[in-house]
Amino acid sequence: MECQYTSCRVTCHRCSHVWTYMGIRLNSLQRSRRPVKVPCPRCHAKVTMDTHEAI
Repeated sequence: MECQYTSCRVTCHRCSHVWTYMGIRLNSLQRSRRPVKVPCPRCHAKVTMDTHEAI
């Protein structure tokens, strides 16, 4: 199954770091019922990706 997202804009709730995520977890963003979380590159907090921010 082809992934429809290529990147996602993510904002960390802890340190307010904003980055564009382009990793493997985008594949599960459209399939998973549970929130997909990625680690912040600055403070390593688990941040939930939002489908509204995905491209």
